Amino acid sequence: MSAGVGMPALLHLNSFGREIGEAFGHTPYLVGSAARGKQWRDVDVRLMLPDDEFDALFPGHAKPDETDGRWALVCAAISELGRVRTGLPIDFQIQRVTQANERYDGVRHALGLSLQWEA
Repeated sequence: MSAGVGMPALLHLNSFGREIGEAFGHTPYLVGSAARGKQWRDVDVRLMLPDDEFDALFPGHAKPDETDGRWALVCAAISELGRVRTGLPIDFQIQRVTQANERYDGVRHALGLSLQWEA
C-alpha cells in the first residue's frame, strides 16, 4: 500500500480498519489525498455498504447528498474513535456502494486485512 500517513500511523490505521470490518462485516478503505501521497488535510476512511444494508441502517438518508441525524452521528462518532485510536484526523463516512462507485473513482486502499500463514 502506498499511503501517505507513514509508519507507525499506518499500523494503527489498519488496526482501526480491522475493528470497522469486524463490526460491519465489510472492509473499509483509505481514500482521498492520504491514499495518494504525503500531503493531506485529513485521512478519509470510507465504508461502502451494499445498498440494502445501508438503507436498513439509515432509512432516513433519502439521498446521498443529504445527511440525516443518525448517519451524521454514526460517522462523527466513528471519526472521533478513529482519531483517538490512530492519532490521525480521521474523516470516516459510510456510503452506499452504488453511489460510491458512481461518484468516486479514485484510489482505494483496503484497511484491516490480515494475512494468515499456514505452517
